[in-house]
Amino acid sequence: MSNAISSTLNSKIILEKYKEQGVTLYNFGLGENPLPQPTFYIDKLREYADKKQYVRCTGIPELNTTLKKMYNTTDTKYEFIVGNGLKELLFILQLAFDGTIIHITPSWVSYKEQTDILQDKHVIDFETCIDDNFRVCLQKLEDTLKPLHNQPKLLFFNNPNNPTGIAYQNEEIEQIADVLRKHNCLVFADEIYLHLCYEENIKSISHFIPELTIIGSSVSKDLGCGGYRLGWLAFPEQTNELFNKCSQYSSNIFSCASVPVQYATNYMLSNTELYKDHYTKSTAVYSYISREICTLLRKTKLKFVEPNAAWYILLDFEPYKSALNNLQLYNGIDLSNYLLEHSNILTVAGEPFAINGLCLRFSFIDFTYTIGQSKQIDISKMIEGIQKLVNFLALFDEDSTKRLLI
Repeated sequence: MSNAISSTLNSKIILEKYKEQGVTLYNFGLGENPLPQPTFYIDKLREYADKKQYVRCTGIPELNTTLKKMYNTTDTKYEFIVGNGLKELLFILQLAFDGTIIHITPSWVSYKEQTDILQDKHVIDFETCIDDNFRVCLQKLEDTLKPLHNQPKLLFFNNPNNPTGIAYQNEEIEQIADVLRKHNCLVFADEIYLHLCYEENIKSISHFIPELTIIGSSVSKDLGCGGYRLGWLAFPEQTNELFNKCSQYSSNIFSCASVPVQYATNYMLSNTELYKDHYTKSTAVYSYISREICTLLRKTKLKFVEPNAAWYILLDFEPYKSALNNLQLYNGIDLSNYLLEHSNILTVAGEPFAINGLCLRFSFIDFTYTIGQSKQIDISKMIEGIQKLVNFLALFDEDSTKRLLI
C-alpha cells in the first residue's frame, strides 16, 4: 500500500511551493474549477451560518426532499446519503460493498487509492485504450462479467470521465447498460461532471437501468466548490441493504456534512433555472478552452481524444517514445517530472489513473476571469504553456543535435 499523498492533490502543493518562490508555473495539475460560484450561493451560506446542529447522514430534510425531486421518477425512488464531498462517500461505498469491484481505466485516482487502503477488496481493472477512444468494449465487458456468474459485482462508470474528458453518447450508454442488466451488475454512476458536457442531452446510465444504478455527484465541479465539501449518493430501492450499510458506516465515520452548506446548496439546487444558467455558462467556457488548446496540440504527433466534457485531456506521448527514452524518460512519472523541472509545466502522470506508458493528464484550469457586466476569460497563460510543449516536441522532428533541454 502506498503512503504517498494523492497525486492530484500533490500538484496543488507543488503549485503553492512555486508561488512562494515567485516562479512562474504553467498549471495543468489539480482539476479545480477556478470559475466563481454564484454570488447568491455565497450569500445563502452567510444567511445559514447559524445552522450548527447535528443532522442525519441522509441530509437536512429540505435538501433530502430537493434531491428526491431531482432524481425520483415514476418507477424509481431513491434514498440519499449526504457527505463531505463525493470522495468520502465513495470510500464508504467501496468499504461497504461485499463483492467484486470493477474500475474502468483510465480511472479517477481515488478509486484505486481507496481500494489500496482497504486492501482486502477484490478489484478488477477493466482497461480501455486510446486507440478505441477510451470506450468500453462490449465484448470485453461480457467476458469480464460472465465468469462472475451470480456473484455481487459493482462497476464504476465515470461519465463524463476524469482523466480523459470524454463523455459517452446515449447509444453507447444504453449498450453498456444492456450488458450490465444481462449480468445483474450494479453500477456506480459517478456523474460529478454530467452537467459539463459540451453537447446537451447526455443521459445518466440510470435512465436505462435505474434499478441497478447508484448515482453520485457533488457541488465540487459544476459549481466549482470543491472546498465546500458536499456530495451525495442516490440509492434505488432495490439496493436498500447496501444503502443501510452505507448509512451505518457514514454515521460511524462522520457525524454529518456541513449544515450551513447543506442549506445553501438546497437553495441552489431547488432554484433550477439559476443552477442551470450557471453550469451552462461554465460549460461554454471549457468548450471554448478545449477547442483552442486542441488546435495547438494538433501541430504535434501526440495521440489524444478531443474532450467533449469538463476540462481534462489525456495526452499519449508514445509517438515520441524513442526520443524521450534518449532523455531517460520511460513513463508518465518521468515525463511529468521532466516537464516540471525544465519547462515549469505542471501535469499529473498517467500511472495514478491506472494507465501506463508515456501519458500525462492536463487540466484546463490555469486561466483568469474578470467579472463585470460580462465575463472575460484570459487563457493566454495556458496557451503559452501548451506552446512551450509544442516547441519542445518540435525539436524531435528536427536534427538530433537540436534535441536539447528546454
